[in-house]
Amino acid sequence: MPKILKKYISINPKVLGGTPVISGTRIPLERVFQLVKQGYSTQTLEETYPHVKPQKIQNIIAHLMQAGLDGFTSSYKVQATS
Repeated sequence: MPKILKKYISINPKVLGGTPVISGTRIPLERVFQLVKQGYSTQTLEETYPHVKPQKIQNIIAHLMQAGLDGFTSSYKVQATS
């Protein structure tokens, strides 16, 4: 994971069973990815999750779009179970 994303994404076995989430929340990255696939804009996500800093949402979306959720999930699932 790029260093910049480590402050935006958390993987902790005690939080949602190790599912990657937005740091400081219980919002799964998969949920964000699915909302973007459904047509949610960055602005809509910022309105949906006003307690999350816009920069976090923007960087997470950019990473998910580059990696694709499948690539992201498979590469970090191993870390979550370690």
